[in-house]
This record gives sequence, structure tokens and C-alpha cells, in this order.
Amino acid sequence: MDFNGSYKYAAPPQQVWNALMSPEALKAAIPNAESITFQGTSAIEATIHVNAMVFSGSFTGTAQIISATPPSQLVLGIDRSGSYGALKGQATINLAPEGTGTNMTYTAHFDLSGKVSMADNPIGQQAAKTALNSFFKNLESQIK
Repeated sequence: MDFNGSYKYAAPPQQVWNALMSPEALKAAIPNAESITFQGTSAIEATIHVNAMVFSGSFTGTAQIISATPPSQLVLGIDRSGSYGALKGQATINLAPEGTGTNMTYTAHFDLSGKVSMADNPIGQQAAKTALNSFFKNLESQIK
């Protein structure tokens, strides 16, 4: 499953970066997030309530911070297995100044297996894109 896109923020890159690195801002921005915890500077653990197709409930996963170049790039890796299958992949977020604001671009590729792979279809992809768009919009209100 592949995703890419961009979102423009009125704030400069450092302020957007600060929101991306804030557990409180992430919890407020991620749809249905129950908790966000940073594990030092190497990982972000999230518990999110999911209600999609064949699975529903709260799921906890960890995103490894593969590289961080404040305030311009963040690379996250996810390798999660469970009773619903596995999710493995990487996401890259780039922040570039644009006028007095920021242009955020992102690319992501995830391999899905097991029951969770049923989400890799047009309906599941649209649901994921809707959640991503909600995240970017919600993050805007958390940028200070």
C-alpha cells in the first residue's frame, strides 16, 4: 500500500516539527488515538482505536524513528505483527519552507499480510487517505 501527498501549513517548519514531535499534539491530531508515548528519541508508541472492515478494537504499535533531521525530515519505520496479520513499511515526511509557511510532503510504502491485507483495496485505501487528511488538518490546530 503506497501513499504520497502534501499539505501546506501557515507556520514555519520548526513549529510544524515541534508539533510532530509532541505526544500531546500527535494524540490530538491522530484520529481515534488513545495514547502516544515517545520512547526516548528512537521510537513512538501509539494506541489507536480502529473500527475497519473485519477488525475492531484498540491496537498498539511502535514506529521506529529511523532518522530525524530537525526541522526538515523525519523517517519512520513500522514492523508490527499480531493476530490480524502484519504491517511493515516506512514513511518519510519532509518539511520545506514556503514563503512564511511550510510545505509538508510525505511518501509511505507498507506491506500488509494476513487479515489486515484486506485493507489494501480501493475502499481501504480511501479510508486510509481520509484518516491521513484528518491527521494533517488536525495537526494544523496543534501547531503553536
